[in-house]
Amino acid sequence: MHDSAARSRPFIKKDPGGFKMEKKRRIWKWISAVLVIASACALGFLGGRYEADLRYRAERERNQRIERSELEGLGEIKGTIYVTGHKNPDADTVGSSIGYAALLRALGYDAVPVVLGDINKETECILKEGGIQAPQLLEDAAGRNIVLVDHSDYLQSAEGLKDANVIAVIDHHRVGSVTTGNRLIYDARPLGSTATIVWMRCRDYGVGIDRETAYAMTGSVLSDTINLASNATTFADREALKELSQLAGISDTDALYRKMYKALISYEGMTDEEIFLSDYKEYELSGVKTGIGCINVYDEDGSKDMAERMRRVFASPGMSSGMDLYIAEITIFHDGISVTRLVPSNEAADGVLRAAFGDEAVYDGVSYRLEPGVSRKQVLVPAITEVLNGGIDGLG
Repeated sequence: MHDSAARSRPFIKKDPGGFKMEKKRRIWKWISAVLVIASACALGFLGGRYEADLRYRAERERNQRIERSELEGLGEIKGTIYVTGHKNPDADTVGSSIGYAALLRALGYDAVPVVLGDINKETECILKEGGIQAPQLLEDAAGRNIVLVDHSDYLQSAEGLKDANVIAVIDHHRVGSVTTGNRLIYDARPLGSTATIVWMRCRDYGVGIDRETAYAMTGSVLSDTINLASNATTFADREALKELSQLAGISDTDALYRKMYKALISYEGMTDEEIFLSDYKEYELSGVKTGIGCINVYDEDGSKDMAERMRRVFASPGMSSGMDLYIAEITIFHDGISVTRLVPSNEAADGVLRAAFGDEAVYDGVSYRLEPGVSRKQVLVPAITEVLNGGIDGLG
């Protein structure tokens, strides 16, 4: 019975190996198809990226040519171009001069940075840390090709400037008194540092920045933005500091700033008059010649002592001529502390400060104390200008 049932069943050949091979072939066909499609997509994507990259490069080169075309309007420039900041050169003036001269050299011009006097101790610190040689001294600008950085006022600038060929002004202050009979490049932007503008122009022109130049410009941005803590600091300043410090090989900008600040508040070996003039600028505001010196101290006791010393400086014979009024701006700015004392030189200066700041300031018989402190560029000069525009008895 069992034999009969077995004979009645159909014969089925068992071939498990062949079935598995067929299954594998089908899988590999699918994989191959997927790979072909993926490869085609990848090639298309890469081809698209390559074309997009070519278009981007072409557009970037076009933009750089457009930016550089402004130089054509200057015509042929014969002789050396001297790039200078203001008198009593500070870190931004020196770093911007070094940076813009380097940019012009990269564009094929004979350009050198110069200064109009002794650099301050903060700037000395930056140049020493960066292994950078200080720019040479320019005593007379008459008959020379000049680029002005960080200022545009005759009172702050080189002797003989009215007889010079001013070809560019790069600045972050108000429009000054300098005028020209020729066309020029004028780039003034409300940024924290002039060196930031120079950095932006290097980017616009497609010009790289070498290590030493980047180091000097890093110091400029740190100084003028007070390590990015100033209210004048912008996104551009922060990006400039980030890129410039990388180019300069500076891994810790905070540590560099601490060294700079320590040098800045050190006035060892200087007379009180030299201290007042170490960061000093002159302005003609509504016809009134005004001299403002900025001094940095560490604490309240230091600010009170310095205010008394500046009052004695104003009473000295050497400060009695040239300007209609002087103001000493004494500032504490570190670790969240922000205080300014303003010391007037005479009754006219006292009247201007009283009118400018009123109840905002506390007067102690020597100085007007403001908390938080104020910036010479952003607050003090505009406030004085507004008051003088309205007129002060005996001035203007």
